[in-house]
Amino acid sequence: MSELLQDDAGRVPGVSGDRVAGALLLVLAVGAWWLSHDLESGFMQPIGPGEYPRLISLPLAALSLLLILRPGVNQRWPRRAALLRQALTLLVLASFAGLVKPLGFLPASLMTVVLLVRLFGASWRSALVSGAALALALYALFEFALGIPLPDMPGLDW
Repeated sequence: MSELLQDDAGRVPGVSGDRVAGALLLVLAVGAWWLSHDLESGFMQPIGPGEYPRLISLPLAALSLLLILRPGVNQRWPRRAALLRQALTLLVLASFAGLVKPLGFLPASLMTVVLLVRLFGASWRSALVSGAALALALYALFEFALGIPLPDMPGLDW
């Protein structure tokens, strides 16, 4: 029966990695939108910390719907090395979410960017330079340009 459902290339019509990824990303977008309402803004802050996840979840939901409704032509699953790199990327990003409060934004983001850049093949030196530059730039953007307070390192009082 399954042989009848396959096309000439051995793929099952309607089943694709793009649709699976789109469904998972849509769940992530809805979850981010839902959980962002628990983030409280400080007194007299025009923009609260919940605005950023909501701002990101809208295009993420739109793009995930695009993946579900119009998957690409390459419907092969990635090889084992690529799947492992993707799983490690998700693990690093989830670790960032769990470590940003106890460690503070700067160390958690530095560690996250360094590990992500290393996952994609950069040297330790360029990963450290990229991590430091991006962590400081993001900190300056949120703290000073947008006025959104980020968690500081424990024991560090500015």
